[in-house]
Amino acid sequence: MIKLAEEFGLSDQGLSKICARHAIPRPPRGYWAKLEAGKKVEKRDLPPCPAGTSSIIRITQSGQFQRKSRAGRKRVEEAAVNIAKTSIPGTLRNLHPIVAAWVDEHGKEQAERRAKKRGRRLDDFWWGEDELPDLTDRDRYRFRVTSALLKGFEDQGGRAHEGSIRGKLKFEVSGEKFEVSVVEKMYQFHGRPSDEPKGWTAFPYHHNSALAPTGFLRFTITTYLGTGVKKEWVETSTLNGEDLLPTVIAGLMLAGPALAARRAEFEERDRRIEAERIAEEERRHMAQLEQEKWRLFRGRAKDWEEAQRLRSFLAALEANPHGLADEIDGMPAADWLKWAHRKIEEFDPLV
Repeated sequence: MIKLAEEFGLSDQGLSKICARHAIPRPPRGYWAKLEAGKKVEKRDLPPCPAGTSSIIRITQSGQFQRKSRAGRKRVEEAAVNIAKTSIPGTLRNLHPIVAAWVDEHGKEQAERRAKKRGRRLDDFWWGEDELPDLTDRDRYRFRVTSALLKGFEDQGGRAHEGSIRGKLKFEVSGEKFEVSVVEKMYQFHGRPSDEPKGWTAFPYHHNSALAPTGFLRFTITTYLGTGVKKEWVETSTLNGEDLLPTVIAGLMLAGPALAARRAEFEERDRRIEAERIAEEERRHMAQLEQEKWRLFRGRAKDWEEAQRLRSFLAALEANPHGLADEIDGMPAADWLKWAHRKIEEFDPLV
């Protein structure tokens, strides 16, 4: 809720209230931890919109959030001017090593499945894996665009560490690491099952079967960068990958400073919290010392009162020497009186 709220320019409580008002179910406490651990979780369906509420939720972003967003877009546009247009290769030759490894990975898996199929008996065909299809035009296009993106990014001084064939990439700029995805933009498919596009990719298991491809790529920085930072770009019918790549690369290059600023902000916040904790601990310690000083002061006052009472008692004893035994507690009376005087002096806090 916190991450989504920041993206929408709201507080987490504000977004929670919107969900409650529109009866939008939210994952209960521990849902994501159970899901990550592989435990069974219940995902509730979206109920009908409550009576009296609109099915369209319009979120008005705060002025500060809008100003940050505009400033973020402007920074990307200004940086993109200095980045040369990156040409997308027409074939799968001379690809970036990360993407070339994907092509090799697909070829090896395809060969392994074909070999397994040739080794199966006719009565075993019902359970074996299907052959892996050849790369489609959309797959090849995504690979070529991703390769151009990686090369262009590294030309600007960035580093590409690794990537999976699903389009998940790990980048580094200015010592800051972050993750990026280059994937097919999908849309909710509505229509008869027979109308669902088939065979558009060799990797259908990478995508939700209820979604269909738009024919455009989506570039997304999946690592959270904070509010007001441009982190997603999508191809359109008038803006293809080659035209979009300079802007995407500019945005990726700005991700490093954004993460560094966010880390510095968190470190400053942590320092402030730690300073407040130390100050509060010091205040609590001083309060405890104050209480202890007061307790000691009151205890000394009681000891002083007790010393006065003891002196009065001893003076009464000395005023009536005939009432004293010759020996008290195994001591001669005179010695015992001296001992009592000494103990009172030791006990009296003023002395």
